[in-house]
Amino acid sequence: MQARNAGAVGVAARASGMKRDVRASHPFQAYTAMQYSPSSLETGDVLARGYMRKLEVDLSFSVIMNLLDRFGEPGSEVSPKPDYRMKFSPDTLAVSLTEGWRGEISHCILTDEKGEVLAARIKDPSLHNWTMLALAVRGAEISDFPLCNKSFNLSYCGHDL
Repeated sequence: MQARNAGAVGVAARASGMKRDVRASHPFQAYTAMQYSPSSLETGDVLARGYMRKLEVDLSFSVIMNLLDRFGEPGSEVSPKPDYRMKFSPDTLAVSLTEGWRGEISHCILTDEKGEVLAARIKDPSLHNWTMLALAVRGAEISDFPLCNKSFNLSYCGHDL
């Protein structure tokens, strides 16, 4: 499979040799102090995508252990707590990227003159990977489709972010 497409994200991209990961390219909060480097493989096939999931679990465990070491046990005084009183700035367009388990998720929010949300849009990473699935099954037997399709594990409606 030729998966060197710049639109590929998440597991499919990293299984194809692309080290795309928002936590590394745009680190925020705890990731700024971490030596975070996403795993990657080269072949881009079903086995690579499956193995990539195992590597992602290992990396996630490492990140969790790192955070526990840095911030202490839940409920301790050093654990950061969310600020639920935060208000949006008025007349603002805000764009945010976060790494989901399928890849980067983009959030865009537009506020009005009072700081109330006027419009919000979320782009699911599956949007980019549907094209990659089509390329991956090109020329393959029809019996290969279910396994290949599930190895990408794409969202059909974008609501399971």
